[in-house]
Amino acid sequence: MADSDITVEILKDIRDEIRGTNARVDTTNGRLDTMEHALSQRLGAVEMTLLDLAEQQRFVVRYTKAISERDTRIEPRLTALESRVDKLESK
Repeated sequence: MADSDITVEILKDIRDEIRGTNARVDTTNGRLDTMEHALSQRLGAVEMTLLDLAEQQRFVVRYTKAISERDTRIEPRLTALESRVDKLESK
C-alpha cells in the first residue's frame, strides 16, 4: 500500500507541474499575441512610410528629368543669343 501512495503522490506532483507549465505557456502565448499585434502595427507604419518615400522619389525623378530636358532645349537658344549679342557688340 505504501508504494501505491508514493506513486499517487508522484503522479499528483507531475500533474501539478504540468498545470503550472500550461499556465506559463498560456501567459507566454498572451504576451506573444500582444507583441505580434504591436509588431504588425509598426510594420504597417514602416510600409506606409516606405510607400510615401517611394512616391516622393518618383516625384523627384520626374522633376529632375523635366529640368534636364528643359536645359537641353535652353542650351541651343542661349548659344544663339550669345552669338547674336557678340555680333551686336562687335559692331
